Amino acid sequence: MIRKLLFVPLAAMAILFLGNCMKQVSMNSMRPAEITLPSHVNKVILVNRTKFDMKGVNILEGLLTGELPGADQSAAEAALSTFQNTLLQSPRYEVVRYPELLVGNSITAAFPKALDWNMLERIASDTKADAVIAVEMFDTDFIVTNGSKKVKKEISDNGTKREVEVTQFTAEGIGNVKIGFRIYDLKSRSIIDEQLFSKTNTWNASGDSPTQAAQALISKTEAARYVSQRAANDFAYKIAPMPVRITREFYVKAKDVQAMTLASRKAEVNDWTGAIKVWKQALEKTPSTKSSGKLAYNIAVGYEVIGEMQLAKEWAQKAYVNYGNKKGQFYVNVLERRMLDEERVMQQMQ
Repeated sequence: MIRKLLFVPLAAMAILFLGNCMKQVSMNSMRPAEITLPSHVNKVILVNRTKFDMKGVNILEGLLTGELPGADQSAAEAALSTFQNTLLQSPRYEVVRYPELLVGNSITAAFPKALDWNMLERIASDTKADAVIAVEMFDTDFIVTNGSKKVKKEISDNGTKREVEVTQFTAEGIGNVKIGFRIYDLKSRSIIDEQLFSKTNTWNASGDSPTQAAQALISKTEAARYVSQRAANDFAYKIAPMPVRITREFYVKAKDVQAMTLASRKAEVNDWTGAIKVWKQALEKTPSTKSSGKLAYNIAVGYEVIGEMQLAKEWAQKAYVNYGNKKGQFYVNVLERRMLDEERVMQQMQ
């Protein structure tokens, strides 16, 4: 069953102070996936296909079993777990893991031969999955370079403090991962996406000796896990609409408009309908001034918060066109982008 989360419950609001003139409200929204999978793909099964295919391959003795080295094996599992957990944050999919490790990984930069469709249907049969997402390529490396530099250090000499120049030893580690993902659509028997993700991160450490600097540096295993999890998280966000937090500002003060304080308090306790009513009443009594633009802008924010996007856009337009509030012009563009995003999310959630 697909869970839907498009508009924010009022309990999820948060009001932040931005000084004397404005406050900030944060709310939940949904960002669309970059890749829209077919609407019938609601349940996916994740497959770890990182076991090396040893046929006709002459590689190092440490890989003769076909297994990944320890650091890579741990990183591959971490990547799959992160991918699964991130996908589960989206209301779009149900996600399960296939327990067996399958052959597929290649020591070349090319994707392995695609899995057989009959085999894929057997993999998905128990779970009734609509698609198989497989990690089919996986490789990490971690390069460490050492160096040194002169730094100033304060020492105490017979009770007198003074600065001296000392040598500080450094270690830099660069971790990199390449992960290849394939998505198999079981209904159409087609590969609907195939992507190779790379991720790199750099760590630095220092010490009084080369050994101390090296010991302070992140381990190869932890570095591999970190970059692998980031790459897996990126792919999950690419294929799934995700909840995000967005923020908006609204005015809490306007010249000669005492009702601003009352409306602001109503907004603070999530009575946005009441706040909109107060702002509208104040606008009727306010001449066409700078304060009117602030009131119209606030009404637009209030309507967005309660999910009335078209009304929010109309009031943002009024704030700029009728009253010259420059924030209103920018806000119209923001609202149009959000409306387009939510339209895409609705399509992806069907």
